[in-house]
Amino acid sequence: MCVQMASLNTIRTEADYDSALARVTALMDDLTTPDGQIDDVSNPSRIELEALVALIEAYEDERHPIGSPTNPATT
Repeated sequence: MCVQMASLNTIRTEADYDSALARVTALMDDLTTPDGQIDDVSNPSRIELEALVALIEAYEDERHPIGSPTNPATT
């Protein structure tokens, strides 16, 4: 059986980002087994999921960085 992965591209815009997030949601739904586990690591959809997550993380690091936490004032 041959499964074709969706084309993976760099996430450049918020629209690309939204599409990637929607695809991750769909893949998670498809890959989650009835006992709540993620399907086999060799599954092509799992490979696509991991690649998309890496692309999303890179985009978020560049466009939506989370600053260092500040130390709360102690009393």
